[in-house]
Amino acid sequence: MGGVASVWKIIKQNIEKAEWFDVLDLIEVIVKRLDDPDNVRPKRLAPTLIEYLNNVFEQYLVGYRFIGNETTPIASRIDVTAIEEALKQSQDFAGAQHHLDQAISLLSDRQAPDYANSIKESISAVEAIVRTFSTGKTLGDGLNKLETVGLTIHPALKGAWQKMYGWTSDEPGVRHGGNDAAGTDQSLAKYMVVACSAFVSYLIEEANKKELLHNATGHVESGNQAGA
Repeated sequence: MGGVASVWKIIKQNIEKAEWFDVLDLIEVIVKRLDDPDNVRPKRLAPTLIEYLNNVFEQYLVGYRFIGNETTPIASRIDVTAIEEALKQSQDFAGAQHHLDQAISLLSDRQAPDYANSIKESISAVEAIVRTFSTGKTLGDGLNKLETVGLTIHPALKGAWQKMYGWTSDEPGVRHGGNDAAGTDQSLAKYMVVACSAFVSYLIEEANKKELLHNATGHVESGNQAGA
């Protein structure tokens, strides 16, 4: 017991002297270790710890929450739920989920956050799910072709996302991954990952309502026509 107590004493002393971001880094490392598939400990430890830490963060007004095993600068319970729901619903859609994971990772990097590329990954998640549900080659084209597979969205909503895609595609827009993209900051990157997550969830839910999803590969079928 003396050895364990000594280790915890050293950890506590270092935490008390560390910067706040170093403490978050340490907590994140512990969570990721518990979530490691090669770890012999029960897998349920990581989700339990994440739930506990998020409650503590909320109680003490910490401006971060765990999403997956990343501490992100997003504190709203509603926003966190929107992102987590999108990650859960997109499990069968590897492209969309990968882009969302990347958007969160780039936003959460406390040493060198990349807001422009986080925004790029967020809109790419929407593009990936739209292209899965239609034959469109881009987000704008795919939105116009959703009706061909029976997925109809309000024209104003479709127009809004087409304009959003147009904005991210403008030079030197974020679609080009430029670090100096005008107007990109943490607040905009946070808005985009939440908004894009919500729209990804919406499209998946609408497709499910219309029984367009039939397998885990993400193919959509409507009659005899399938969209890639």
